[in-house]
Amino acid sequence: MESAALSRVENSRSVRKQNIVAAYNGDAMDRKSAWTVSQVLLATNGRFVSGESEARFYSISTDTRTLASGDLFLALSGDHFDGQQFLEEAVQKGAAGLIVADVPKKELPVPVIVVQDTLKALGDLAAYRRRLMDNLIVIAITGSSGKTTVKEMCAAIMAPKYSILKTEGNFNNLIGMPLSLLPVEKTHDVAILEMGMNRPGEIARMTEIADPDISCIVNVQDAHLAGLSSIDGVARAKGELFEYGKSWARLCVNIDDKRVKKLAGQCSQKKIFFGRNRKADVRATHVWNEGERGMAFTLHIHEHKRRVRIHCLGEHNVTNALAAAAMAHMAGADIETIVQGLEKFEPYDKRLQIERIGGLRVVNDCYNANPSSMLAALNTVQAMNQGNKAVAVLGDMLELGDSSLKAHRHLGETVAYTGFSNVLALGEFAWKVVEGALDASMTMKQARQMASREEVVETLVKMVHLGELSEGDWILVKGSRGMRMETIIESLKKAIDN
Repeated sequence: MESAALSRVENSRSVRKQNIVAAYNGDAMDRKSAWTVSQVLLATNGRFVSGESEARFYSISTDTRTLASGDLFLALSGDHFDGQQFLEEAVQKGAAGLIVADVPKKELPVPVIVVQDTLKALGDLAAYRRRLMDNLIVIAITGSSGKTTVKEMCAAIMAPKYSILKTEGNFNNLIGMPLSLLPVEKTHDVAILEMGMNRPGEIARMTEIADPDISCIVNVQDAHLAGLSSIDGVARAKGELFEYGKSWARLCVNIDDKRVKKLAGQCSQKKIFFGRNRKADVRATHVWNEGERGMAFTLHIHEHKRRVRIHCLGEHNVTNALAAAAMAHMAGADIETIVQGLEKFEPYDKRLQIERIGGLRVVNDCYNANPSSMLAALNTVQAMNQGNKAVAVLGDMLELGDSSLKAHRHLGETVAYTGFSNVLALGEFAWKVVEGALDASMTMKQARQMASREEVVETLVKMVHLGELSEGDWILVKGSRGMRMETIIESLKKAIDN
C-alpha cells in the first residue's frame, strides 16, 4: 500500500503538471526568472548594496565556466580558489547578479548582494527552495561505500512512476549537494540526494539544508579516517543524518551493520530495517552469484516476496539493492515496481564494470577505494573466476590517516589469501601492499611495486606476450579517485588492441 505522502503526490501530480507554480511569491513566471532580489535576501540574510532591486535571476551558478546568461553568480572561496576574482568575468558572460563576501572594489552594472559566508549562503538558498516544495519527498543517502550505487538504484525504481531530481555524479559535499537540490521545481515529486563528508558537522549541515523525509546510512566503514581519526569518528559523522533529521522523518537502517544499528537505536524516528538478517523488514534470501550476469536473490518486503536478478557484480550489491528497496518502499513504491526498477538498473561508471581487452576480462572498479570496498572487489572477482589467473592492479587508498600503513599491508595479505596470481601496486603505500603480499607467501615476481601507470601497462603487456596472461584471465584495477586508475585501462586498450 502506498504511503500517504506519495499517494498525495500521485493524486496531485497531473494537476500540477498543467498548472506549475513557478514563482516563490505566488505569481506566475517563466524559467528565466526563478529568483528575485528580495527572495535571495530573505534566504541568505544578505545585504543589497547596488544595482537594480527588481532584477530576476534564472538560476544560481558558482562556476563562470558553466554560467549561463541570466544566472546569479555566487562567489565561493576556499583554500585554493577565490570566486571574488571572477566577478568581472561573470558579468561579461551574462551574470545578472552577484553574491559576494566583500563589496567589489570596482562598481559593476548588476545587483550585488553581500553575505557573511558565501558557502553558507549557497546552502541557505537550497534550503529556502526545498521548503517551498510542499509535496516534494526528499530521500537522503550517506555511507562509507555504495551510496552512489544505492542512489542510482533508488532512482531507477522511482523514475518510471514519479518525476525525480537526483544528485548527478559525485556532487555530494557542502557545495555539490546544495547545487544538486537548487534546480528542484514544483513538477518534481521526489529528490534523491547523496551526502558525503570528510569531517564532523558536514552531514549535519546538509541535513539541515535538505530536510529529508527518508534517510539511509548504507554502512559505516574505515574511510575518510584522516579527518575523523577512527571508525567510531566516521560513525558519529555519518550518524548526523539520523540525529539531525526531523522527528517525523523515516530512517532506513542496515541491520547487518552494528554501527548503523547502534546509531539508529539512539533515535526516536520510525525505522525500517534492511539486510540479510532474518529479522529485517526488507531482506534477501537464496542469494545466487551468476558470474558476469550479476546476482540473483529472493527479495522479501514484509510478507511479500519476489525473485530478482540485478546486473551488478558481488554480494555487497545485494545489500545495496536492499537499501534502495527499503527507501522506495518507505516512499510508497510496491514490490512489483521495486523489482522492475532493480532489474532495469545498470551499474554506474567505473564500478565493477567488466571490459574485454584482447581476450582478457578487465574489471574497472576505479571510482574509489577503502579497505572494505577493496575486499569486496577482490572477493567479487575471485567468486567469478573459474580457474583462470587473476591479477590485482591496486592504487593507494587515500584519506586513511594514521591507519594507512597498516591498511595497505593488510591489503597485500588479502590479495594473496584470496588467491590472486599477481599484484601490481602503485602509489605512496605500494611498498606496504607488496610487503603484506610477500609475508603471505607471494614471491617477488608475483608481488611488485610499480613506479608509474606506464610501468603498470608495460608489465601487463609483457605478461601477455610471455603467456603469463591469456584469454579468459582477469585483471582487477582499483584505487582511490585521486589515483586515476582508469587511465591504466585506457592505455592498456591502446597497447593491446594495437
